[in-house]
Amino acid sequence: MRKIGAPSLQTAGQPGFLEEKPRLWTANFVLISLSTLCVFLAFHSLYPTLPIYIERFGGSTQIAGLALTSLTVAAILSRPVTGWALDRYGRRTIFLGGLLFFLLPMVVYIWLIPVTLLIALRFIQGLGWGIGNTAAGTVASDLVPPQRIGEGMGYYSLTLSISMAVSPALALWMIDHYSFRELSLACSLLTLTALVLAALIKYPRLPGVAAAPALSFAFMERAALQPAMVIIFVIITCSSLISFLPLYARQQGLATAGYFFTALALTTLVSRPLSGIIVDRAGRRGYDLCVVLGTAASAAAMPVLTHTAALWYLLGGGFLYGIGFGFIQPTMLALAIRRVPKHKKGAANATYWTAVDMGAASGSLLWGFVAAAFGYKTLFCLTSLPLLAALLIYFAWRRPAEAGDN
Repeated sequence: MRKIGAPSLQTAGQPGFLEEKPRLWTANFVLISLSTLCVFLAFHSLYPTLPIYIERFGGSTQIAGLALTSLTVAAILSRPVTGWALDRYGRRTIFLGGLLFFLLPMVVYIWLIPVTLLIALRFIQGLGWGIGNTAAGTVASDLVPPQRIGEGMGYYSLTLSISMAVSPALALWMIDHYSFRELSLACSLLTLTALVLAALIKYPRLPGVAAAPALSFAFMERAALQPAMVIIFVIITCSSLISFLPLYARQQGLATAGYFFTALALTTLVSRPLSGIIVDRAGRRGYDLCVVLGTAASAAAMPVLTHTAALWYLLGGGFLYGIGFGFIQPTMLALAIRRVPKHKKGAANATYWTAVDMGAASGSLLWGFVAAAFGYKTLFCLTSLPLLAALLIYFAWRRPAEAGDN
């Protein structure tokens, strides 16, 4: 069988001529990437600033945690239904509806609402986030040529890297120099821009959509379960860094852990598209290589971070973890999508992103108990264990022949 990405001969018309490489950067792919970037910018702007908002308006740390958890729970609940609906009824209406659900609470935040109302609206916004984010990934996978799915999803996932590099610092600067009202207004405008860009996309007609019986419903796409289980354990490790590295850095006498996240984000700008090119050209061996490199580099970052007593440790840990996460995350996303026919991509995306949410939620809870009982240094020593579990799941859960991976 020909490897993905290898040139093939035309069998009709003009034998002997090499098949042209299909275009990746079409107008529609640019639109979905920009739309997703706008939503990510708004989403990641609220993550570090909402706890500060809640604290300033009389809420406690527990209340701040509840506000963040309510969004995650709502997203987990909405994603499986969204995946089924995308495959049953098509992409456009569901995608635009999800963005609108995400936008409306953001507009209400402009009026500096009470904390209790904020938590309720965060749940509604979480529903919109689960719907919109699942739909966006599905639309992107529709628009990427099958021969370049790894490369395309690698470039598409750069929207996440760019947002993580820019949004938190910019959002914190805005609330320091202006106010939460201006930040909420900016996030509302970003989400509105995303909605407009999404409306301009020409959505392709997909054979098989709406072919399943109306009452046929599955919470998970079976073909995407292996990469989903791998990414759960990868995100469990990642959640320890997002939740507790800033606190550990401060305990070690460093002013901020922001340099780690900047180094991570900048490194993934290279590793994400590179991983996609590798899997497209090398097939299954490319997937294996990206998983091994990804888990090895991520695990190597952890002992560096346990000695976070100077800026160089943060930068080194961010550099290594950026390589690792940039290789393994888009590789698992591409694997989940590549295994299914077009009319099941919605369910595959939903399965994958539900696993991401579950890993983030369970990881934050798990590492909170570990930090309270043993301290931050022990916590970061233990974070390589989920990565080992991810590696074992990937190589143990193999099928003799996997479509598109040989």
